[in-house]
Amino acid sequence: MALKHFITHGIAKLEKEPAAKVTMSDQDGVADEDSPLSAYYQRATKQLKGILMQRSGKRYGVFSHEAPVFQGLLKDWQKGGMSFQSWARRCMEQLAAGLDNTDFLVDGYLAFFHESLEDSDRLYLFHLRYKDSVTVNSDLSLSETRYLDFSNTGFGLCINLTDWQQDSDSKYITFSFGRGDRPLQNQILSTIGFTDTLNTAAETEEFLSIVDEYSRTLPAAEAFAYKSKVVDFCIEQDMRGEAVDFDELDQHLSTEMKSQPGEAFSHYLIEKKKERQKAQKDTSGLTPEQLVELGAPMTDVAEAVKSELIPDRKKLKGFIRYSGKNKEISLSFSASLLGEGVEFNQQEKSLLIRQVPESLLKQLSGKKDEE
Repeated sequence: MALKHFITHGIAKLEKEPAAKVTMSDQDGVADEDSPLSAYYQRATKQLKGILMQRSGKRYGVFSHEAPVFQGLLKDWQKGGMSFQSWARRCMEQLAAGLDNTDFLVDGYLAFFHESLEDSDRLYLFHLRYKDSVTVNSDLSLSETRYLDFSNTGFGLCINLTDWQQDSDSKYITFSFGRGDRPLQNQILSTIGFTDTLNTAAETEEFLSIVDEYSRTLPAAEAFAYKSKVVDFCIEQDMRGEAVDFDELDQHLSTEMKSQPGEAFSHYLIEKKKERQKAQKDTSGLTPEQLVELGAPMTDVAEAVKSELIPDRKKLKGFIRYSGKNKEISLSFSASLLGEGVEFNQQEKSLLIRQVPESLLKQLSGKKDEE
């Protein structure tokens, strides 16, 4: 069975109280595979992994050397110095202590679970929120019930234990936040000792600028469709929790597009990235072999081998569609319309819309007739 451990602890940190109150549990939900309760933990695991996978704006990084406590506990558990139950309890104490004497409001449960897959071991931590509701009992009477609100799940954390132990990856931690808990972000990250090593927004911007250059080698009528196909593929990969492999993207575009430039996109992309690295005098322009000879850390070597992208979904969507809103107006239109159906006057900071949607025309016409 892939799921090895699953433990939940309760936490309540009220605004006016200086310390977080925790309710500890030593019950491992999957210790007994034959228990009927084990199925609930399996379902929760699947649900939570799906939530982490499909969220946009995830952060990727490693443990810093400035906050060694969390990583030290992890090492102790992995070496057999403590059980998973003891480890989860110690981590809960550490996270709760990080919230003491702060103004943050936290309520619900923290779920710790460990999964052993064919290619790696992974550790997850999630903030679970709940809802109170009414249920119908077996005797058809009503009573109050409490259930987990997965649609409102808080922060989520995944540590690839295999990559962490081998120091073979520069992004073995994936971190994401739920709705309304961004203020908690720096506090939680500081407590676990997380440091960013991947700027997905900047890397996606660089990737899209190269896509834009490459699309100009296509007929003008097909350039926007090409960019749209690239964005659709990248978003689909991100929704599945997978990186964008440049060779796979090439193959996808070859089957989707009628016209193709003479040079494969993956080769074009890598050459352009090398040019930019050289212009910036970036030492990461060295080959993996050269880095190994220089005794560079494996994380630097992994960065040099990059043939994939972990995209920023917001940047992807903004590449083919412009949108914005304030209290009075909300606008969204395809980037292909700019200069044709929509004209932008930079000096006057105004838009001239020539292709007004039919439904909006009817509303405006009806309003004019009434006047």
